[in-house]
Amino acid sequence: MMLRSFITLLIAAAPMMGAVADTSLFPVVIPSPLGTATIDEPPQRVVTLGVGADDIAISLGVVPVGVSRAEWGGDEDGYWPWVRDALEAQATPLPTTITQYPELDVEALLALEPDVILAPSSGVPDAIYDLLSPLVPIVAYPERPYLTSVDEQIERIAQALGVPEQGAALIRHLDTSLSSAGESYPSLAETTFAYVRPDPASGNVSVYLADDPRVGTLTGLGLLLSPTVEGLSPSGNHFAHYLGFEHLPMLEDVDLVVSWYHSEEQRDRVAELPLFASLPAISDGRYLALTDQPLIVASSAGSPLATQWMIERLLPRLAEAAERR
Repeated sequence: MMLRSFITLLIAAAPMMGAVADTSLFPVVIPSPLGTATIDEPPQRVVTLGVGADDIAISLGVVPVGVSRAEWGGDEDGYWPWVRDALEAQATPLPTTITQYPELDVEALLALEPDVILAPSSGVPDAIYDLLSPLVPIVAYPERPYLTSVDEQIERIAQALGVPEQGAALIRHLDTSLSSAGESYPSLAETTFAYVRPDPASGNVSVYLADDPRVGTLTGLGLLLSPTVEGLSPSGNHFAHYLGFEHLPMLEDVDLVVSWYHSEEQRDRVAELPLFASLPAISDGRYLALTDQPLIVASSAGSPLATQWMIERLLPRLAEAAERR
């Protein structure tokens, strides 16, 4: 019900069948390391690439004609459940899905005759950008692929669509909805957490940092990122610090540990590792291990519809684990 209420609020501000763009803002010029996108007039046929771009466009009142196929965590037709729910709630036809991985289906994309491609976080290969950009403007990432914050993604997409004020309002509403949801669960207050991804094969644990959407969602709900994690620096071009298993005792003071796995078998193997299992949060049951693919994707996307869909499914489980403090 929360997602449906959220959609209703969005529709009140931006009708699902098309946002009202400010034509005086065009042409819009949006630079990126790959090149500059110049959008001469409000886009009518939008294609989105990457997790979250479709969600954001829909939340701003523009239904794409094409979206990346959801290969991991999507339904059998290639849609994220929150995207399908949002559009079906308004009796709006679903967009065409486009294969993006392992290789973008360029012919299928061009067949949709887009007048803009929105890929504010997706890693568009240089060769694909060079091929497509002379034909259609591509709004790419501002600095590095896959490392664009949700707020930046919303701002870039809203700018491209000519609805910057709606973009700012969407960011505010997303922040408010998170804090309001978190206030319903007092056990989350003052609870410190670490969001991690153990990988025994590499010998490292990815500890997600403050700029990662997974972490941003949890802090938005009122949890506190562990001071230990706050003191870590990114490893390479990532929103994570790679921590060797031998250094896991650094996280002994964390109240709550959240993690994700490709399968239950993988989760169970990690749980048997002494260095991981001996962490107080793990041994005391203050541990949430996610194996549900759509929920994992939603928590990593941080985009408006994904976040609302995730809150309904994740928040009660977070609160239950936090109550074991």
